[in-house]
Amino acid sequence: MRIRATRVAVATAALLAATSLAACGEGGSDEYVLHYSTYSNPTSDQSKTVQRWAEDVEELTDGGVTVKFHYSESLVDADESVQATLDGRVDLAQVGSLYAASDLSMYTAVELPFESSNPEAHMAAIQRLYEENDTFREDFERQGVRLLFPLPIGNAVLGTTRPVESVDDLRGRSIRAGGLLSEVMVAAGVNPVAMTATDVYESMERGVVGGYTSLGMSNLPTFGLSRSTPYIVDPGIGAYGSSIVVVNEDLFQEMPEQYREALLDASVQARAYGIEELDELGLLACDQLREAGATFSALADEDVAEIRDETGAAEAWVERYEERDYDAQSVLDDYRDFLAEENESSSYADALDICLQEVP
Repeated sequence: MRIRATRVAVATAALLAATSLAACGEGGSDEYVLHYSTYSNPTSDQSKTVQRWAEDVEELTDGGVTVKFHYSESLVDADESVQATLDGRVDLAQVGSLYAASDLSMYTAVELPFESSNPEAHMAAIQRLYEENDTFREDFERQGVRLLFPLPIGNAVLGTTRPVESVDDLRGRSIRAGGLLSEVMVAAGVNPVAMTATDVYESMERGVVGGYTSLGMSNLPTFGLSRSTPYIVDPGIGAYGSSIVVVNEDLFQEMPEQYREALLDASVQARAYGIEELDELGLLACDQLREAGATFSALADEDVAEIRDETGAAEAWVERYEERDYDAQSVLDDYRDFLAEENESSSYADALDICLQEVP
C-alpha cells in the first residue's frame, strides 16, 4: 500500500504539497491526485471536455484517480506544458499546437491550413496519427509524454471591424493571428499581430488591430467577442490548430493496470464530449452574434485558392522538417489519408458553416 504525492518542482512544491497527498482507499489500493494544467478558463469547451473526462476517470476507478485543475496558465505557461509534464511540475496538461513546435514538431502538421473543415474528422485523424504513424508518435516518446485525447477546436473565423467582400479588402490591415495562420495572413497581404486571445477585445476597441483570426466560433463567447464583432467572415481555412491532453508516460506506466485502462477508456468517450461542448458554445456564439447585428460572409473560392497557393504551407512544412531528419512527408500523407477516411463517416457541420447557412 502506497500513498502517492504528485511530483513537483521546487518552485511549486509548497503549493502542491497541500493538495497532492491522497488517503489510501479501502482495500489498500493506491490513490492518485493528478494535477492538470491548462491555458483555458473553466468555462471553455475544452475545459468542460476535460472536466467530464475527469468525472468518468474518477467513476471508473471508484475514486482512486482524481484530477485537480489549474486553469488559465495559473500554474504553467502554455508554452511550457510539455516540459512541465515531463519534469513533474504537473501530471497532465493541455498542449496547444501553436505552442508546441519546439517540443512536438510533428504535431504541428495538424494546424496546416486548408486541410480539414470537419472538426470531428480532424480530432479522429489526430488520434490515428498518434496510434498509427511512427514518426508522429516518436516525438511524444522522446518527450516522455503520452497523448490521451485531442480537444475540440472549430474552423478558423475571421472577425473584423470593417466589411470584407474580397481578399483585396484585407490587404494592409493588422489582424491578430498565430501559428501557421500568420503565414496565411501574410499571403493575403495582412499584417499578422501576435497576441493572446484575452487581449483581442481591448485591442480591437483601441484600434490596435482591425480584427482577429486563430479562433473558432466556440472561443468567441469566452473572450467577449460574440457581442462585439460586427463582421464575421469564413476565410476558407478550416482547422487552424489543435489542443491535446497529455500525461507523463512514467507516471502512466507506474499506475495499476486498471487505472491505466480507465484513463484510456475515458479518453475514447472524451472525443464525443468535445464535439458536444464545441457545438454548445459555437451555436451560442451564432445566436449572440445575430442578436448583436453581426454580418456574416465568406471569401470566394477563387480568393481562397489564391491564398492557399501563395502560402504553400504544406510543402514548406515538409521541407522544413525533412531538413531536420523527420519523415515529415509520411506524416502529411497519413494525415491526409486519415482525414479523407474520417470525413466519409462524419457529417459534422461546424458552427461557422451553420451560421452562414442560416443567413437570410
